[in-house]
Amino acid sequence: MVVPATLVPHVPLPRLELLSDARTRGAECVWGGERLTIGTAIDLGKHVTADGFSWFPRACLRCTRSAVRAARDNHPARCPECRGPTAPCSTRQALHDLLLELRP
Repeated sequence: MVVPATLVPHVPLPRLELLSDARTRGAECVWGGERLTIGTAIDLGKHVTADGFSWFPRACLRCTRSAVRAARDNHPARCPECRGPTAPCSTRQALHDLLLELRP
């Protein structure tokens, strides 16, 4: 599975300089450090730092669900469109839909 590129900026990743080589190249979960395989990894897309370094974080299902849930739940505090009695914005709805897709 791949997290849609439009949602990746809304799911905070750990700071690159704090990660091991295995986590930056996607061999281990970017959050929890679990070893990943093609069958267990969720692709979080290509990321490029300000100095041009490319890295390819991946994550396990459990950690991805937790990060997406936090992003969905914290989104309204940063989104004027989600405040008040109106329906959630398209980003919050997409985060919610992704969370449903990530069911074990």
